[in-house]
Amino acid sequence: MKTETGARILPGMMRAFFLCLIVSAAAALAGAESRAGEYRDLIWHDLLPEGEAERIARLQQMQAVEFGFNHFGTDQMPQLRTFNVVEELDGERVRIAGFVLPFDFAASGEVSRFLLVPFIGACIHVPPPPPNQLIYVQADPSVNVRGMWDPVFAEGVMRTRRQDTDLADSAYTLELTALHPYRN
Repeated sequence: MKTETGARILPGMMRAFFLCLIVSAAAALAGAESRAGEYRDLIWHDLLPEGEAERIARLQQMQAVEFGFNHFGTDQMPQLRTFNVVEELDGERVRIAGFVLPFDFAASGEVSRFLLVPFIGACIHVPPPPPNQLIYVQADPSVNVRGMWDPVFAEGVMRTRRQDTDLADSAYTLELTALHPYRN
């Protein structure tokens, strides 16, 4: 039975994953403001080493077969455990579009630690993006996040440093220098 469920869910999960990559790539390119030499503009696919997208797709397929899919259940789906990174990004000043998923949220709207995620709408019933598609962000001083569902551009120094958190694990860390609303 689980095999049948996984077989039905697999094409949808793969389409969703690759659609997210395409949408985030288009968003980053469409909204890119000219800042030559200041920051390296990234799209989420840039965080994947060569061949990693295919490896993730295979892992997602195996996970769908093993766990099935019950969107109305209460069990949290496990995160894929792939921490492969693009080492050349370590120490780079980068800019990437995404969404803020805060760990702490003050009444004033200020956050000091959050995950930058490639898409909005993921829930605990589907696996969070793999660690190399999440960025742990440290903001010192804290930054104001106006709308929790609004896309942003995050700028800072990228580190290939793993962070394990209660929400999800990440393979990258960003030392934030600026957070801007996304504009296209």
